[in-house]
Amino acid sequence: MSNVRRSTSVSTSIGKKPVTKPSVRSVRQPSTLQEMGDTNFGALDASKDGLFVTFNNETSLFELLSADDLLVRAVEDNDIADQFIEVLEDEIDLGAVSSDIDGGTF
Repeated sequence: MSNVRRSTSVSTSIGKKPVTKPSVRSVRQPSTLQEMGDTNFGALDASKDGLFVTFNNETSLFELLSADDLLVRAVEDNDIADQFIEVLEDEIDLGAVSSDIDGGTF
């Protein structure tokens, strides 16, 4: 009697791998403030000269503020640093501010 072997044939196909394009991103660092992605400056021109760059926590953007607005924000919590007040008292000469101060009548 002859031995009959049962064989299994698994068909394997050899396919070509799909060609993937390498993804190349530019990682050039911004060279100006306007190129930064987290700014809200608008058009930078002569009208924005003298403004301060600040970070707004609510919008998570850098913005420009005038000196007056910056001081208003600094005192919103009604707590001004004592060192700042001491410097102001030393630096401000009331005679230089105005020579004619009217205290009013009592």
